[in-house]
Amino acid sequence: MSNLKLFGLTMVCTMAVGLGYFYLKRRQEESLKPKLTEITDRVFLTSQLKPSSMRYLIQRQIKTVIDMRPDGEAADQASSEQMMRMAKVMNMKFFYIPVPHEGIPDEAVDFLQSALKTVDEPVVLYCRTGRRAARLFALAKASQSGGPNADEILGLVRAAGFEAEDLAGEIARRIAYRDKPQAGGKP
Repeated sequence: MSNLKLFGLTMVCTMAVGLGYFYLKRRQEESLKPKLTEITDRVFLTSQLKPSSMRYLIQRQIKTVIDMRPDGEAADQASSEQMMRMAKVMNMKFFYIPVPHEGIPDEAVDFLQSALKTVDEPVVLYCRTGRRAARLFALAKASQSGGPNADEILGLVRAAGFEAEDLAGEIARRIAYRDKPQAGGKP
C-alpha cells in the first residue's frame, strides 16, 4: 500500500474515532439533562434525578428540588442523602417528602403545601416517573386556600402528561374543606 493511501486511511480512521467520541460524549451529557415538565409557571416535574443532574438544574435557574421517591425503591436510585448533599453543594434548597406507591399520605400533602409556600422558585418535584409528584402536587393545590378549582387542577396534571381523575373525589373534598375554619381536624 502506498504511503498516500496509508495516510488517507489513517486520517479517515482518526476522524471516525474522533466523531464517535464526540457523539458518545454528547449522548452522555444529554442523559444528564432531565426532562422538565412544567405543571405551573414556576413548578416543574421530572423523573428520577441523579446527583450529576443538578448541574443542569442550576443552568435552568432551578432553586429548589423536592424528592418524593422513597429511598431504596431501586438499586440504581440516588438516595435522598446523596441528593441533599449535592443540592447543598449547588446552593439549592432540598426537601425529602417520600410518597409510597400505595397512596398519598396526608402528611405528605401538608408538607408539600407548606414547602411550596416557603421555597425559592423555580422548583422541581421528582419521583421515579413524575406521576406521584404530579398527584401530590394536585392534592396540595386542592388544599391551598384560594387555590384553583378541581377542573383547573386536573387540567394542570393532564397538561403535564399525567392522570389524576381517580383523585377527583379527594380533590373536591379538599377544596370544600380548604376555606372552612379548621376546628383542629385535617381534611
